[in-house]
Amino acid sequence: MLSVLRIFLIPALLALTGCGFQPLYGNQDQQANGLSVPVAQSLDEIQIGLIPDRTGQILHQALEDDLQRDGAPTVELYHLTINNYGIGSQVIGIQTDSSATRLRYIANANWTLSPISDPRRILTKGNAQANDAINILDQQYFALSLQDTQVKTTIAREIAEQITAGLAIYFRKHPQAQ
Repeated sequence: MLSVLRIFLIPALLALTGCGFQPLYGNQDQQANGLSVPVAQSLDEIQIGLIPDRTGQILHQALEDDLQRDGAPTVELYHLTINNYGIGSQVIGIQTDSSATRLRYIANANWTLSPISDPRRILTKGNAQANDAINILDQQYFALSLQDTQVKTTIAREIAEQITAGLAIYFRKHPQAQ
């Protein structure tokens, strides 16, 4: 049995190394203006614009956690703008007496990345979407409020991860973005 496993495992591993797979956040350096610059460093040079409302603050914090892994950036070369970030809700569970039992939260954010030196020039842009749901049947107010906050935080984390992935892909493809 062990020899059969080796027969299939070794060629599979060799095929994986030859396919060109590279981790997105890996420390493999890229050449930009003669200097080695990893994607993580480019992400750390992004200034995050203001996002209105409490849900915007939660998204801003999630983006800071993802983009600025080494703390506040010392050099800001790019500006990330989040437009039209909002979370809407929709009733998806209704009892016979017309009372709601389940809410679906749907979030959407449009984002653009531009250089700080020329804010009108758009380097890349994208759209991030996320949804989640909560049960509201027989919940006390405090528990429902806590669950509502948790869902909005989870959605903001998911939106931030999508934006970060989009930015990392951009910097991987365009190491000389500035």
